Amino acid sequence: MDPGKKQTAGPSTPKVFADGNSVVTNRKVTDVKGNHLNMVTEIERHPGSGPTGNAVGEFPRADYIATGGSVICSDVLSHANINGDLNFNLTIKQSQVPAGRGDKTPPSSQGPAVEIIIHHKVELIECLRADPSFILQHVHAKRMVTDGQYQRLKHISQPEERVTELIDQVIGGGQESCSRFLTVLKKPDILQTYPQLKKMVLV
Repeated sequence: MDPGKKQTAGPSTPKVFADGNSVVTNRKVTDVKGNHLNMVTEIERHPGSGPTGNAVGEFPRADYIATGGSVICSDVLSHANINGDLNFNLTIKQSQVPAGRGDKTPPSSQGPAVEIIIHHKVELIECLRADPSFILQHVHAKRMVTDGQYQRLKHISQPEERVTELIDQVIGGGQESCSRFLTVLKKPDILQTYPQLKKMVLV
């Protein structure tokens, strides 16, 4: 956190973007006096939740971009006189309420390609886990995941977990992301590597 000049609304206010599973805090605290200052951040995540909104790898221009479950704290504290403790704790809690129940629209309602991927998710995981690196290379080459997401997925040691995370990110990207993924699955070299795909009705 960088103490600096006071920031006011207008052109100087930073633009932020966070997908459905990420958070950007942008609090401004100025001219504060006291014995304690508490700026705790508590985040509640739903099981199975993932990025939503723009397609995977495509983001608007912003000063702060949080994706893939990341947290960015861009809070500004200036002209403060605190005699005691400063508390900037960040707490992430796992909710017991499944994702999609509440104010978020389930990905299955976003389009037919999303529904196809969700419907065949278990079969796709079972099929693609045979060689998770190959499908990951193709998805990365098509820029369907960012470099950061690619590196994180590449270092997941369990094949099933790696493929599950990949498919969840594709689903989180919405209709366009899922449509592009289905196109990749129909490529000749993909079908040759994963012959089980030929038995699925991915249309």
